Amino acid sequence: MKANIEKYVNLFKSKKIKLTDVRLSMLKAIVTKKHFTISEIIDFVQKDLGSVNVMSIYNNIDLFLELHLLFTNSLDGKQITYEVISQQLIHLCCDNCGKIIDIEDVSLNKTTQKLFEDYLENKNLNLIHYKIDLHTICENCKKIN
Repeated sequence: MKANIEKYVNLFKSKKIKLTDVRLSMLKAIVTKKHFTISEIIDFVQKDLGSVNVMSIYNNIDLFLELHLLFTNSLDGKQITYEVISQQLIHLCCDNCGKIIDIEDVSLNKTTQKLFEDYLENKNLNLIHYKIDLHTICENCKKIN
């Protein structure tokens, strides 16, 4: 966890952005969980720092999005969740229960990335990162139904 936070701290320093207590606490929160809601970040920061201005957290979420530290997800069209950006993100999303499974298959990720890079190269574009959401029904929901 510490190494991940140091990477973000260095990014803030390189961009000359002040690392406030709220920002540092939010960084701690985002490296501890794969997917999280704004409420979960607020709860984490309040437990870490005590009283906190909620608007400050919203403003910092906007900053983290602007710095490309986070992705927003709205897999069910209602609840917004966030996750730390990585070069490749592939999700399996259950449309019944909302469960999210991250696919961390190196072979699949390499194949997918190569496919996108080849496609974009023909359009004179470079791939920075990608996110794919595959909507499914999970094993548990299949058993229930």
